[in-house]
Amino acid sequence: MSENALSDLVFIIRLGIVTILLWICSRAYDFWIKHVSRAAERNAFLRAIYAEVDFNTFDMTRFLDSTVSIELLAPHLERADYIPHITDARHTEIYRSRITELDALSGRYGRHENLVGSLVQFYGELEKVTQQIEGLSKPSFVQISPKGKAGTINRIYKTCAVCEGLGKEILSKMEKSYPRLGLEPIAESHQVERNIRPMNHTEAADRLKKLSSDLNRVNNRTHSGSPRS
Repeated sequence: MSENALSDLVFIIRLGIVTILLWICSRAYDFWIKHVSRAAERNAFLRAIYAEVDFNTFDMTRFLDSTVSIELLAPHLERADYIPHITDARHTEIYRSRITELDALSGRYGRHENLVGSLVQFYGELEKVTQQIEGLSKPSFVQISPKGKAGTINRIYKTCAVCEGLGKEILSKMEKSYPRLGLEPIAESHQVERNIRPMNHTEAADRLKKLSSDLNRVNNRTHSGSPRS
């Protein structure tokens, strides 16, 4: 083989090696970009579902703090036309719209698998609260005995307490499982904590609007796939 031919062969081999290395590097870069994007989207979902659970849990706590005991309600329940007014202001948009992404809560190798079960149970109990509250407006409610009415209202109290307990458990688990996200519940704000009981209806409505707006903003960012710090 002539020297020129050998030189050309070496050049071709080198060019092939460089081409292969460039292809490998480009594929590795694409894989890294996709990995970073998926991680950012996953973190956004975790923050969003945490915010939604936090809002619902806070709402349950506020409701339970303001409930009137069955004993005090007893005289009113004697009236056939008495229907207690309870507002259901829960959020389920993120859970319902992204339910197929719940496996993100499991973490690597399914280390936090119990979080998924707790979350499903939490939203199931929230749905139960809705059904129980709607039962107060049914014609059958005014026809039952005062004792039956008391039992119906008491069931709502108990279900809300279950929701509150599950919500706090989920929030605590998420904070421990994903410390890098800096998750913090609403109740950590001392100002909010102090205002739970003295809050009037106008202030409560304004706070709900703000919390709802914040949650919708988180949800919109989540759907856009933009990374969040």
